[in-house]
Amino acid sequence: MTLDFNRLGYVSLFNPVLCRIWQFIDHGIWYGAVAVMFWASFERHILIFHPRLVATPRKRLFIHYIPLALFSLYTPILFFYLIFLYSCGQTFAVTEVRCGVICLYTDALNSLQLYDSYVDNVLPVLLIGICSITLLFRFIRQRQRMKQAVTWRHCRKMTLQLVLVSAAYSICDLPSIVVSIIHLSGYPNFASYIWSPYLTRLTFVPSIIVPFAILLTLPELKQKLWALCIWKRNRRVIAPRAIIN
Repeated sequence: MTLDFNRLGYVSLFNPVLCRIWQFIDHGIWYGAVAVMFWASFERHILIFHPRLVATPRKRLFIHYIPLALFSLYTPILFFYLIFLYSCGQTFAVTEVRCGVICLYTDALNSLQLYDSYVDNVLPVLLIGICSITLLFRFIRQRQRMKQAVTWRHCRKMTLQLVLVSAAYSICDLPSIVVSIIHLSGYPNFASYIWSPYLTRLTFVPSIIVPFAILLTLPELKQKLWALCIWKRNRRVIAPRAIIN
């Protein structure tokens, strides 16, 4: 729906239910993905440098599964309540992306709006970059201690994957975040001419390129796909033949 809006300039499938679903996906699901990415960035430090913390099923439950569930469900549950259950004067506009803003940004207290902007968006993206940079430096500094080839290869793959994915989030989201902080600081017209047409649309890029960034770190997948293509090309076709005596 976002791409269709960018193409037409208006919401072609204008319906209150669809508008709410669109808002939920762009806020609840998107912020949830950013939160999970932050936890993955932090958890890489544990998996590479402190593997004993997840050596047993009980430790994995408390260190891996429970935090992952919390980060995955926090923003979807929050925005499901704000969009579908919270009673407010919600209005929809056919000429605005996501049919307009949710009532949190118009009726709620300023402190709640600041909490949403910083905790759900700004802070996770900044922490993704910090965790990725520190992981890369720790990995380069301590790689001499990783003398086992299997350990080195496994850790290198996890580090490269995280750096590529984090770079996509940082490069595409940081400009929008910086401008948002300036707007919240009392300068609402700063960079307004590039805010809507460029910076807000730039935040859609990570969801497109992140899968390809992950695939680049999976050479065994490329080998399987190449082997599958060769197998299909060399496969013999079995068909009945007529025998003339």
